[in-house]
Amino acid sequence: ELKKEIEDFQEVLPLLMELGKPSIMPRHWQQVMEITGKELPIETENFKLQSLIDAQLNEFTDEIADICESADKQLIIEQKLKEISAQWDAMYFDFAGWKQRDYPCILVGAKVGETQEVLEETMMNLNTMNAQRHSLPFKEELTTLLATLSDTGDTIERWFK
Repeated sequence: ELKKEIEDFQEVLPLLMELGKPSIMPRHWQQVMEITGKELPIETENFKLQSLIDAQLNEFTDEIADICESADKQLIIEQKLKEISAQWDAMYFDFAGWKQRDYPCILVGAKVGETQEVLEETMMNLNTMNAQRHSLPFKEELTTLLATLSDTGDTIERWFK
């Protein structure tokens, strides 16, 4: 019986390592609980290794491995979204004076061209992320960002017509 327990533990150990990654969020634990049918006290001090062993994770190796793989990919998407948001938070338009006006009222063309290139590249990256099955937790953020950047592109085009 001890040998069986050790073999089961050796089988479940890689899953425990995967479940310990920083990419595993509460939503992923919820999926693990749904698959195993066991309630895991992940938010309490009672969450111990024995809770995971009792959940018999070794019976759900493939499903849990899929959850962990998806979590890794979702973390990458989440990081890229943060990078894109930070990039666009720092983006600005340069305005210059025009003719006899005392105030800046016309867009500086060089900066706009650069902004349009970045805009196209960002939208392509967002569309790629949006098409991935792992992007489901971020669909709302992705669609909002895509819509905002699309509106920005349309506005720039109108300014230059």
